Amino acid sequence: MKTKNIIIIIVVVLIGVIGYTLFSNKKEMNEKASAVPEEFAIPVQTATVGGKTISNGLTATGEFRGWEEVMLVAEAQGSVQYLRVKEGQKIKKGQIIAKVDAVSLNSQLSGAQSAYSKAQKDVARYERLLKVGAVSQSALEDMRIQSENAQANIAQINQQLGFTTVKSPIDGVVNDLMVEETSFVMPGNEIAEIVQVDRLKIVVNIAENNLSKIKEGQQVYVKTDVYPLETFKGTVSNISVKADASRKFQVTIEVDNTADNQLRAGLFAEVNFDSLKTNEQDAMVIPREAIVGSLQNPSVYVVEDSTVTLHKIKAGAVINGNVVVLDGLQDGQQIVTKGIINLTDGTKIKITNNN
Repeated sequence: MKTKNIIIIIVVVLIGVIGYTLFSNKKEMNEKASAVPEEFAIPVQTATVGGKTISNGLTATGEFRGWEEVMLVAEAQGSVQYLRVKEGQKIKKGQIIAKVDAVSLNSQLSGAQSAYSKAQKDVARYERLLKVGAVSQSALEDMRIQSENAQANIAQINQQLGFTTVKSPIDGVVNDLMVEETSFVMPGNEIAEIVQVDRLKIVVNIAENNLSKIKEGQQVYVKTDVYPLETFKGTVSNISVKADASRKFQVTIEVDNTADNQLRAGLFAEVNFDSLKTNEQDAMVIPREAIVGSLQNPSVYVVEDSTVTLHKIKAGAVINGNVVVLDGLQDGQQIVTKGIINLTDGTKIKITNNN
């Protein structure tokens, strides 16, 4: 009787365990079935719509160059006998830069002068002999040709001797010396770079539709990142008569340097062809990369809570990578600038801007 009761208790316990397990499994399955899958958020970067002072004037960028930049090269062969300048030194046109050893040429000159002297004596002797009929007229002419050749040889050697003295063809500053005293040079070897810095030039490329706004002699205003608080004046000195392959024209701006040569060749320059203040105005701008579609029919994704909404806007000019917004946005709104390709109207987003 006791054994039977134990069996009944065990059966009841097993039935209870099985029933509880089935109930729990059903509850879990129902919870999973009723669960709504979490929506994936697209990572994006954003920018804030804001006002900015812009200029409608014509601007272009370039870099300062020396008005003249000359690379002096050796025209004679030999060792550098001496240098008369140092890097950074101001020099004048015609000033001696270096002297190449001329021992060999001087020896050749001495021989050529001796040959010419002998040829002149031979001509005089043949002239006397011709008078007494001892030589022919053609022999005298041959002797005269030898004398002329000897004279030409002297002139050629003197010219080569002139090449051994390297002089500056311009006023400027020695930017770089490529040789040292006793260095051996060959014709064509670079010796020094001379840069004229008392006046500089900036060469910019202007599109054909803006060419009518520029004329030679026009005064322009130049700014550079090195001196952000200063404005320098320049003058349009030349406009190319032919466009390049991209339909742009080269415009050369002449800028007089300051008394202490404050400006240097190689500095970045921004040229404004109008008064810096005349054409300035406040405008609402957004980055060009935020535009969806073309500038003729532009839209942007505006952030609203954790989703985006596609808004049509009216765009104006593009200035330095920013688009002027004429209508469709409000100051302070957040717009998507990166990750646009993965978005549609109402997409959930996650902002990942770098702090």
